Amino acid sequence: MLILNFQDGWSKEIIIVNDGSKDKTFDIMKDLAKKFPEVKIFENERNMGKTQTVKNGLLKTKGDVVVIQDADFEYYPEEIPTLLEKMIKESLDVVYGNRFGKKNKVIYWKNYYGNRFLSAFSNLFTYPRIKTWIPDMEVCYKMVNGDIFRELAKTIESKSTFGLEPEVTAKLSKYKKDGKHLKFGIIAISYKPRTIEEGKKMHAFKDGSKALFEILKFNLFK
Repeated sequence: MLILNFQDGWSKEIIIVNDGSKDKTFDIMKDLAKKFPEVKIFENERNMGKTQTVKNGLLKTKGDVVVIQDADFEYYPEEIPTLLEKMIKESLDVVYGNRFGKKNKVIYWKNYYGNRFLSAFSNLFTYPRIKTWIPDMEVCYKMVNGDIFRELAKTIESKSTFGLEPEVTAKLSKYKKDGKHLKFGIIAISYKPRTIEEGKKMHAFKDGSKALFEILKFNLFK
């Protein structure tokens, strides 16, 4: 487990949610919680999928800034402080990672082009509001003001495994603070994709079609 180094004066909390796994996952989590006081652990009684599990985790947070971290080893947590640095220096409310901003390895081109298409389609709705082009809407790394993220999390309704990304992106683009839309920033991140044999679960066409529907649903309707 990586314990991140932030600036002096910043404390950390790490929320880990076990989505109903029946292996030794929760035992490992309990060991981590004993070893690291910043680690808080929770468990779903049954498998609920990524969207609802992340929602549950967000609602458990207390921090001023919150970022999502998948537990699949595709992302590099040591890059999280760079997102925080950008947020602070530019007084941003939201920072999205961008896997397409670096020369990251591509394994499944249909997933790659599917993500690019979904991001472009999402931007047709979100860009006019926030005036920021989000090149990687499906990215895991979404760093958001904690109070805003917790408020938004209460409204997350998608039951789709990968419905979180289009719903959160649409709702963040609609959110207003002091009568103004949120300030977004984008930063390139590293990414190491998994193969299906390694546990990759996303299917380009099946999950992509669901994402298209949810982009329309959450951008066009409240």
